[in-house]
Amino acid sequence: MNSIGHIEIPTTNFKKAKNFFGKLFDWKFEEVPEWNYMLFYAKKKPHGGFYLVKKIPAKQTTLLYIEVNSIEYKTVEIKKAKGKLLVPKTAIGKSGWWAKFETFDGFQFALWESSKK
Repeated sequence: MNSIGHIEIPTTNFKKAKNFFGKLFDWKFEEVPEWNYMLFYAKKKPHGGFYLVKKIPAKQTTLLYIEVNSIEYKTVEIKKAKGKLLVPKTAIGKSGWWAKFETFDGFQFALWESSKK
């Protein structure tokens, strides 16, 4: 209880979002046409959904981190999937590393690689 239960992410294109996140992070999807919505299921909770927007909001206030085994490997995949690296792999003390990227439609996410594997 009291943990994050669901995340909503704006996208301009369900098909492209499904392709982008499915290939990069192996997320699974379920389209819900009556809601104009697409659920996603990550390997671990929380899961969430995508909702359609005409344009990604210019001001983004929350940054979602996706845990990965290797930021170097994942950033290569992100670039191949037409994503854009905004902040390269950067150390956060002895805890691990982070990087920031933008999706094909301009939404920003971060990657997290823990030093404790």
